[in-house]
Amino acid sequence: MSIHRTHAAALAVAVAAAVTLTPPARAADPLPPATQKMLEALKLDASILDGTDEELKVPQAWADGARKEDAVIVYDTIDPRNWQKLHSVFADRYPYVKIDHSEVNTSTRRYIMPLTAFKQGRVVVDVITGISGNAFLFRDAKAFADLSELPNYKYVPEYARVEDHITVTTRLRYWCMGYNTKLVKKEDLPKTWDDLVEGDTFANKRLMLPNRPNNWLLSLWETHGEAWGEAFTRKLFAKLDPQLRKEGLNAHVKLTALGEGHAAIPQAMARVGPQAVKGAPVGFHCPEPVTVALTESGIMRESPRINGARIFLNWFISREGQIAQYWADKSVPVREELRRKEFLYFPEAVVNKKVGKPGRPDTKKKMLKLWNESWLKGGGE
Repeated sequence: MSIHRTHAAALAVAVAAAVTLTPPARAADPLPPATQKMLEALKLDASILDGTDEELKVPQAWADGARKEDAVIVYDTIDPRNWQKLHSVFADRYPYVKIDHSEVNTSTRRYIMPLTAFKQGRVVVDVITGISGNAFLFRDAKAFADLSELPNYKYVPEYARVEDHITVTTRLRYWCMGYNTKLVKKEDLPKTWDDLVEGDTFANKRLMLPNRPNNWLLSLWETHGEAWGEAFTRKLFAKLDPQLRKEGLNAHVKLTALGEGHAAIPQAMARVGPQAVKGAPVGFHCPEPVTVALTESGIMRESPRINGARIFLNWFISREGQIAQYWADKSVPVREELRRKEFLYFPEAVVNKKVGKPGRPDTKKKMLKLWNESWLKGGGE
């Protein structure tokens, strides 16, 4: 079927008008003052944000709508002092988008109460971060908006998105292994997780194992499949005979430095790094695939402040937004372009390595069944 040329031309004009994008405030400037201040503080060259004005353009209808809306309500775990740093960069870009931010550290108040309110026909928050793997609750209630319409959504790595586009990862934490640099040579570190359980470098109680499989093992089960996950888990306990520890994860960094064990799994790069900087004999290593914990964010579907919410979350997952978050609280950026030494304590542990998939609830249930059986059988508390 064909369309008459004049009709086609009219249609093209209409479509163009409908999707007209508007740049953020100060687009004519090289970079807004707050952004320049941030880059100077982090000692980053401005070229890291080349093309960011184009990246941050949003539909004109969003900008017009946001100017008429009340302040966007954001629930996050960033403390108020750090939030001010992050928000200063956003506000310089979008002075017409008002934000009402709350530090909400309890899961009940951060997402259970908003979800309950939504089911009652009320919207008490617009943007929620830190869904803690519970996006399925919002999915079942059809409470979250489709985020694929955000211009920057396509730049977020696939592993940091979900198939129905209702959440997007806004920060991540690398959970791999910490090791004692005096007891373990770099060349003896396992290249893959299979190498870990097939070798004997960390056998015979050399490996400390806290009861935290959700932080790392869940991703491996999801990435490699149930059969692989079962075989790996059995080998982990039977062949390596690890120390089953009850201390907290912060303590394990210190125990590793003291040589209580040659290594500990899981350990977070963000916890090992500061100790290494202070001179402790600890290192961080990720067998492939790299295992991460993802912080998901979403927008309430019936939000009366939907335009401002879209603009904020689109900025948050932009390069500028991710750098601003790192500046505020040292959160590792999600964007692949920012997986570099300026934002990582141990870049060699993760750069150019495949990242594992986030675990789903059904995978978690299967993994925990075998894990708990193995943990108790091994004498763990």
